[in-house]
Amino acid sequence: MSEKTEIDDFYDLADQHMREGRYAEAIELYLKLSQANPEEESIVMSLAWAYRDSGRVPEAISCLEALLEKELGRRIFTGFAFDELVRIYRESGDYGRMVAICEKVVAMQPDDVALLTTLGDAYLNSGQPDKAVEVFSRLTEMEPEAPVLFCRLGDACAASGNFDGAENAYGRAVYIDPSDAQRFYNNLGNVFFKAGQSERAEKSLGRSLALCPDQPLVRCSLGEILIGQGRVDEAAREYEEAARIDRASSGGYYNRMGNILAGKHYNVQAVDAFEKAVESDPRNPFYCLNLVKACEAAGFYDKAKAAYEKARSLGVFS
Repeated sequence: MSEKTEIDDFYDLADQHMREGRYAEAIELYLKLSQANPEEESIVMSLAWAYRDSGRVPEAISCLEALLEKELGRRIFTGFAFDELVRIYRESGDYGRMVAICEKVVAMQPDDVALLTTLGDAYLNSGQPDKAVEVFSRLTEMEPEAPVLFCRLGDACAASGNFDGAENAYGRAVYIDPSDAQRFYNNLGNVFFKAGQSERAEKSLGRSLALCPDQPLVRCSLGEILIGQGRVDEAAREYEEAARIDRASSGGYYNRMGNILAGKHYNVQAVDAFEKAVESDPRNPFYCLNLVKACEAAGFYDKAKAAYEKARSLGVFS
């Protein structure tokens, strides 16, 4: 067995500094190690992590980009630096740079499903839905039995304004895996809702609930759509059903309904919703405060004062 060298001691000490959150000391050692071993990529990766964890993201990106160039020059693409860069760009919302590195990598690895999927997501998040449609269309041809890829194609179609295409893509996902149909319809409903297609969203969420009625969050989403359409009584029934299904979270569902009603200026109905939230959890300060605000907005000043005094007597605002 070979004896430990001074360089090994530097490694161990640098790693110890990292575990203890002493990033400046770790960076200093990793820099010395990288200068002494310029071809050792694991040191550069450790340096990049130290930069990242210390908040020096630009320096981390520089290290990772240098590693990526080396990865691209090999016959076998490992993708370690690429994965780290993608994670950093996602966390920072820098999808423009994410697109750039994805395009570069896919040009070298044009038939890699995982890389193409990352590129499609990057296009979608960077506001280039038409390019995302092209990528996910290709992926569904490469993997015709993968429902998740048809869902991503549907997302891209909806973002590009092709809502019939979105329904067709999700329909294919349902055909491939009918056991997960309720989740696919739920996802499609949320995609349509974000795209401002409330009628399509209502239809999709209704399909999800027809397959699996005991989905409280789906009922809340449907309730929000119905409130937006002015169908407040129908919406209230959906939230009531959500509260019945999951009584432990009923306060949260009523509070969510109250916030949406208040946002649409249904102040009287919001008061009723917040009262139910407070009844479910009287010591939640947010529910109590929301009730007070809703009462004031509805002109129920005496009720607002009474709600505030009751909450204060319970020590909610202490």
